Amino acid sequence: MTPVYHFSPEQRRAQELVAQFNADERLWRRLESKRRLRRRLYPRMSAKLRKQLDLLEFAAARPPQDCVGLCDKR
Repeated sequence: MTPVYHFSPEQRRAQELVAQFNADERLWRRLESKRRLRRRLYPRMSAKLRKQLDLLEFAAARPPQDCVGLCDKR
């Protein structure tokens, strides 16, 4: 995400959160074909296990979160 310097610090943080959310949405949609394939290959798999596998796959594909430099000055 490119920072928007004309925003106030609070708005910048909100913009970063929105950008992260949008990136996560794109990643979730990109992994959709793998989820469909898994459901087709293993139709008897429980819904709970499917959800766990989906979330593990998403977490593995997601870049690590970097929290260096973020502080709340209130």
